[in-house]
Amino acid sequence: MKRYSIALIGIMLVGITVGCTKDEDAPVQVGSTTGTSGTQTPPSTGSTTATTSKETLLQLVNAARTSGCNCGSTYMPPVKALVWNSTLEQAALAHSKDMNQKGYFSHTGSDGSSAGDRITRLGYVWLAWGENIAMGYTSEKAVVDAWLASEGHCKNIMSSMFTEMGVARDGAYWTQEFGKPR
Repeated sequence: MKRYSIALIGIMLVGITVGCTKDEDAPVQVGSTTGTSGTQTPPSTGSTTATTSKETLLQLVNAARTSGCNCGSTYMPPVKALVWNSTLEQAALAHSKDMNQKGYFSHTGSDGSSAGDRITRLGYVWLAWGENIAMGYTSEKAVVDAWLASEGHCKNIMSSMFTEMGVARDGAYWTQEFGKPR
């Protein structure tokens, strides 16, 4: 039986909220919660970094951002497209590898680091950051669709606070890092 799991973290005014569908007349609600989606046992996979398409990931994420969508019951208006950042991609890859090699699924690294710590270590000077993680998805479309179908992950994707992103996968583990440089 395949297991899928997603988790998110949002920092610096990033709210948490399910499904991304365009609806200009959707009501805006205030307030949200944070959390993870389900408790899953990590699959046993070796450290095999999968090739991901930056262009596909950017296209999928930016299609939602530039159209606007509902994240759960909250309408998120269109926002500017994100640009790819290789430092955020490196941080995402390091975290995906760490989770895969050590068999855990969390925003907290095996060394106790947060996503903010990990991107800072690589020299990214940030004003804001956020992170989505997922496990078990086999394609860019599947993982982005899952993030957009989850209220909090969708809000991270749609946050106007972020201007850049990097995504990486190792085995079944995906990490999406968001940032806004200082």
